[in-house]
Amino acid sequence: MSQKKLHESLKIKEDDRFPSRVSGYCNWESIRLIKSILSPKQLDLFRATCFGHFLDVSDMVLSGQFCHHILLRECHVRDVDDTPSTFWFYVGNEVIRFSAVEFCLVTGLTIGDSSESPSNISKHMDKRLHQSYFQDGKVHVKVFANWFRNLGPNNNVNDNDMVKLALILFLEMTLVGKDDRNAIQYWALQLVDDLDAFNNFPWGTFINGRTFDSLSTCLVGRDDKYKERLESPAKWKTEKYNVYGFVTSFQVWAIEAIPKWAMLGHASRVNNVTPRILNWKCTGTPSYVELYDNIFKYKNLTISKFLVPSDEEVTKLYWAGIDQSHFPIDPMIVSPEECDCGVDDDDYEDDVHEDIDNVEGDAEKKMMMVRMIYNIQMLVMI
Repeated sequence: MSQKKLHESLKIKEDDRFPSRVSGYCNWESIRLIKSILSPKQLDLFRATCFGHFLDVSDMVLSGQFCHHILLRECHVRDVDDTPSTFWFYVGNEVIRFSAVEFCLVTGLTIGDSSESPSNISKHMDKRLHQSYFQDGKVHVKVFANWFRNLGPNNNVNDNDMVKLALILFLEMTLVGKDDRNAIQYWALQLVDDLDAFNNFPWGTFINGRTFDSLSTCLVGRDDKYKERLESPAKWKTEKYNVYGFVTSFQVWAIEAIPKWAMLGHASRVNNVTPRILNWKCTGTPSYVELYDNIFKYKNLTISKFLVPSDEEVTKLYWAGIDQSHFPIDPMIVSPEECDCGVDDDDYEDDVHEDIDNVEGDAEKKMMMVRMIYNIQMLVMI
């Protein structure tokens, strides 16, 4: 596929890219709380569940700018029947994939049939936990987390209930990744009271779907808002947005797909096990400008186009629901015009015939302006 075609397929044109503050709601404080409050016996019980391996995750600081740079490079692709939702990003001179395959290999969460809604599955289940601990009332995530914290390690809750409540804490604070002012999902509180049903639920499909929905919409219209900010008298010229869902999965995939990130010292490999999220420690939060200068302005990056399961990974239970034939290894890249994305025809015709070298030159000029704005804002903060 020609580089020109790839440039044309970008959802946000190269010279329209913009810096932004990114907030993620994937909160790993849940694991610290669980480790500090559950007894050794309860931790062993938790470890035996479908979320147990997350107890071994190392430090995971979200690099919003790293994720933002990748999201800016999303390509338009033609929808194909029976093809699961898949992202394609144009990084360096390669197009890289983030799909349920990558999500599964990173997280170890099961991808499976989700034809029946979670609320229907739990509809006829007992409300015992909800009634016993929360009087069947509405409970916000923040309130639930504080309640769990205040239980302390020397509480009177029985072992099984403590594990079930800890599972809900991790699900709501970390995997679902939502604003803690929102209520917990009561169907999950019912489902967890049947641990077999909870462990067999296709959490990978559910969490990946939520994450995909957020990542696919978080930049919509942001490029236009950024242009408006530049023309306004506002002191801060940077756009901002939130990312919901299990955004850590996206970051760990990106580390594996773009090794240069780890080479710069922003992530370090701490293990070589499965699932892959256990292999990385992320502590770096470099700026938008730093990432552009050291990674994203280069065209000759070493890239993994898609993740390939190892011999060990294909034997794992969480991999059993994956049919790789449903996930193309080459995208059906299209232009905005071909996918009927509402782009003005005249503007698009101009863009199609624009020389790629000129596009890259305009992008570099844009980065010079971004650097200037970034430096000024850093001075304002001092």
